[in-house]
Amino acid sequence: MAAKLAVAVERLYLRRMRMRVCQILATALIFSTATPTIAAELKIRPPEKPFDAYTPPPSPDYNDKKSWVVWPGRPSKADVIPGGINGELARNPKADVFFIHPTTYLTNTTWNAKFDEGDFTGQQLEDGVLRYQVSVFNGCCRIYAPRYRQSTLSAFLSLGDNAYKAFDLAYSDVLRAFDHYIANENNGRPFVLASHSQGSLHASRLLQQRISTDPELSKRLVVAYVVGAAIPDTKDYSGLPVCDSATQTGCMVDWNTTSARTILALGRRNMAMFTDGKYTNVGNNTWMCVNPLNWQRNGAAAASANQGALPLAGLGKPLPSVMKAVTGARCTRGRLAISIPWLKRKNFKDPLTGFGSYHNQDYSLFYANIRKNAIDRVNAFTR
Repeated sequence: MAAKLAVAVERLYLRRMRMRVCQILATALIFSTATPTIAAELKIRPPEKPFDAYTPPPSPDYNDKKSWVVWPGRPSKADVIPGGINGELARNPKADVFFIHPTTYLTNTTWNAKFDEGDFTGQQLEDGVLRYQVSVFNGCCRIYAPRYRQSTLSAFLSLGDNAYKAFDLAYSDVLRAFDHYIANENNGRPFVLASHSQGSLHASRLLQQRISTDPELSKRLVVAYVVGAAIPDTKDYSGLPVCDSATQTGCMVDWNTTSARTILALGRRNMAMFTDGKYTNVGNNTWMCVNPLNWQRNGAAAASANQGALPLAGLGKPLPSVMKAVTGARCTRGRLAISIPWLKRKNFKDPLTGFGSYHNQDYSLFYANIRKNAIDRVNAFTR
């Protein structure tokens, strides 16, 4: 009896510890999107019922500006400029950016979040994604960032019919938002497509099925920052070439940031991609990697090339100043390998970095470089 009680207590303790880790991922990070390997390690499970057993939440109306987390002329947390950045908010910008946000919905009560989800989901989007990712584009462009019925984080573990239906639902919102933007706001202007993680899964589909199939639209695309996704390193994946210089336009970039200490231990992960009209496993495809420190395909750069990384502050806390020369970066086996010196590591530590993943910091570790590059590419496009 005592032995059974001890086992029960241990199981309860482990279950509570896993819940605590998930809470940390939801609250202590600026935003959270775990890779399948990490999520499986934490035993994050998909919803109990199949997708069709749930009633989808109401769809957003993109005529209503409440369905947009960032809209030009409306104050938002994407308006911040970190200390150490020489620049200001763009005045009369020549281009727009359409930004598709990453996963901030971590629970498994249903397959898709409400588009206007509150609590931690909304706080991570506002305090995390807008400040640490979307703000990087406020020096080059008008910013349009739709809310959408994002799929739950745990959907990325199963990669079966239920997950693919959740991705389809999320993408249907992204497509409607993009079409609304093009029809009502773009007015023939150049635009940048930008995204992260789940958002990049949807962006890659948007490139394949909507943008590259429309010659008039594709010729206005400045660049696609499709970051933090498993994008095959092929010339014809999205209909766009892979960028290989800092001012090349009409091309796309992607990178996945990982500790150099663990890069050799990484196997092929169970990551989703969209290709040939369907979702599938990335399998043995080599991933695309463009180095954000020099914008070279499969490139390498020293720490001196890093013009400013944005340290983590946590939700609701003031944004820190950028730190220069924090880390170099090298594309290795389709990942972007970095090595942060021990004395600086505490400024960039989050629960995922313990697994060797800097996925949450794909943008912020190279904040100043990305900000400058977006301005440079828009200027090159509009000369």
